[in-house]
Amino acid sequence: MSPSPVVEYAVHGVWSHRLGVDVVAGLRARFADAPAGVIIDLHGMTDDDAASLPLWLAARRAAAAIRPTVPLALCMPATTVLETRLRRIGAERLPIFTTMPEARAAMAARIPA
Repeated sequence: MSPSPVVEYAVHGVWSHRLGVDVVAGLRARFADAPAGVIIDLHGMTDDDAASLPLWLAARRAAAAIRPTVPLALCMPATTVLETRLRRIGAERLPIFTTMPEARAAMAARIPA
């Protein structure tokens, strides 16, 4: 079974437990489709204290556990608390981009034709 194309998943709203539950369900559905990669667009999400950080790390672990591995990337504005904290722990764990075109280009470069 060959992977489906790269999937883009946009998250909108103020981070909360409820939004987290919705995001987990959405990511499970995307991973079930065996995508070639997943780009999560967080430009529409507000998370002033980076409370969502554990979820993004868990999503990265889940994507890495799938066989074949699903490349995962986040797209978010620079200078947010979440972006700062994710970069501090190491962007190589979870690639972060500030624009969707950057994320798409990087994802395309990672996925064999």
